[in-house]
Amino acid sequence: MSVYLAVIAVGVGSYLLRVSMLVLTARTGAVPPVIERAARYAIPVSFAALATDAFASHITLARTAIAPAVALVVAISAVRRTGSPHAAIIAGLPALWIVTALTRT
Repeated sequence: MSVYLAVIAVGVGSYLLRVSMLVLTARTGAVPPVIERAARYAIPVSFAALATDAFASHITLARTAIAPAVALVVAISAVRRTGSPHAAIIAGLPALWIVTALTRT
């Protein structure tokens, strides 16, 4: 029974931490400048973390490491070309899916 209580406690704690930012923003009426500046980099950093993890988990098989590497190059190229961090997701994920589908045996 204690395992279930631990899972519930962690879930409630996680929910409260996530909601606390929404409540703080609603009460103050604005997002603090530090968080506003950091949020600008959240999308490219998230995609880079996903791509790096995928690349590292497939590094032993050279054939399967191609898809994350191509997706990373496409995402970086899209962001540098457009200047928009959203371009990393818009261009990188479809590239990952397409190259993964094409390289499967």
